[in-house]
Amino acid sequence: MTWGLVFNILIRLSIIYFLGEVLLFSDDPRFAGKAIPIRNFIIVISLSLLFPILYFWKNKWGKYPFWWDNLYLSIFWLDMAGNSFNLYDSFFYFDLVPHFHSTAALAAVLLGAFGFAFWSGVGFANIIHMLLEAQEYYTDVFLGTHNVRGTFDVVNDLLVGILGTIIYSLIYLYLKRTKR
Repeated sequence: MTWGLVFNILIRLSIIYFLGEVLLFSDDPRFAGKAIPIRNFIIVISLSLLFPILYFWKNKWGKYPFWWDNLYLSIFWLDMAGNSFNLYDSFFYFDLVPHFHSTAALAAVLLGAFGFAFWSGVGFANIIHMLLEAQEYYTDVFLGTHNVRGTFDVVNDLLVGILGTIIYSLIYLYLKRTKR
């Protein structure tokens, strides 16, 4: 058993735990008013299965890319852990961490696992991030959730996402060129 597989199992089990926690305790102040049960359910049922589906259905890679899958799953894990451990409400700027890492991790996965060109990976990751920010903002406006603290929050989230994608993508390119 490889370390990549071990981490993959641990990440997936903790994601399932986070889902169970929000489904069982949806009125808990850590989760209330943020539409987290629905979002986490969608993540667990669909988005977290991207790599297994592509591997087993399309045979996308010769060998299962555990580390790319782990990096991809870390996007969801970090957000779910932030809610579970009440980091979003306890630390005012904590949300910058998942916005930095998640957008950056998506860009790196697009480059490494899916072979996107540098600017395509960076651009696509930031477009997805922009759509997520729009979803958070407009669910606050129209559905009464409370995910965004104001325009400054959206702008800061988008800026750290752009910064993260450039940093992680440059690290990926460096590691690829030095064969690490």
